[in-house]
Amino acid sequence: MAEVVISEKEEWVNTAAALFIDRAAANIADHGYFSVALAGGGTPAPLYAALASPENRDRVQWEKIHLFWGDERHVPANDSQSNYRLVKEDLLDAVSIPDANIHRVRTEMDVRLAAFAYEEDLRQFFHGDWPRFDLVLLGMGEDGHTASLFPHSAALNEDHRWFVANYAAEKESWRLTLTLNAINAARLVVVLVRGESKAERLRAVFTTPKEPWEMPIQAVD
Repeated sequence: MAEVVISEKEEWVNTAAALFIDRAAANIADHGYFSVALAGGGTPAPLYAALASPENRDRVQWEKIHLFWGDERHVPANDSQSNYRLVKEDLLDAVSIPDANIHRVRTEMDVRLAAFAYEEDLRQFFHGDWPRFDLVLLGMGEDGHTASLFPHSAALNEDHRWFVANYAAEKESWRLTLTLNAINAARLVVVLVRGESKAERLRAVFTTPKEPWEMPIQAVD
């Protein structure tokens, strides 16, 4: 895992947006589409807003972009905690992307059924033992979790499934998430981290022995 440190928020956002735009163009030229697993939470929101800005949105062939979600909260799609809603408000409402290219987790279903249904959606899109996303965007929590893979949670032991329901004990809520194998099969994984509150944890990710059970982000290749 390579580390890039950018101190200014504007430069951080512009760098992330340029990477997205460049990778989209390269993958569309290579195989005709760009498949992305999006991160949730507040960290990537400025990136989504930047991609939707007038200076950037016309630089992307949105009709050839397929958007997936790396994880989701088990809440209605219009809930303020929904990762889908965040992306919709910051990005989807401003760009012309076909509805068929927006692969939402169906959180209106029972949480385990929603996980199985989403894995089936992924298996219909991708072919092979694991999904081959062109880009997976991840964040990192202050506890070292990524996507909805929390320390000591059951999903960390999953070796076969692509997408699972995972109970977050500390948050007393169910989440839905890509598994580690599904994440690590991507062509490119980018972890977006912002804020002083995460600086010490991020330093530990790079400087301490790997303990993915304690810091799941360390299991990301």
